[in-house]
Amino acid sequence: MSDWTWEYEPDAENVVGGLDAAQRLEIGGLAQRIADAVGVRRIGKPFDITESASGVRTFAEGSAMVWYQEDYRDDVVLILRVQHFGAQHPDS
Repeated sequence: MSDWTWEYEPDAENVVGGLDAAQRLEIGGLAQRIADAVGVRRIGKPFDITESASGVRTFAEGSAMVWYQEDYRDDVVLILRVQHFGAQHPDS
């Protein structure tokens, strides 16, 4: 367990607003595992102001894909966008 956390950017409604409760829970678990992995990877790596955030990264697992950014200043993973392939399309 690390001190890294995660949050939606800009907010949950814009990122996971179209997903049902179970899908949101799945995305939340995935986001926490990403934050834990980043925390482990960053152990012993000193903060460098010239590298304050990563570029946009992607990770997929099962039927979910997440676009995220690592913010090294605040030890937070910012969840920017998600795609859940089990989600109903709004037009269906």
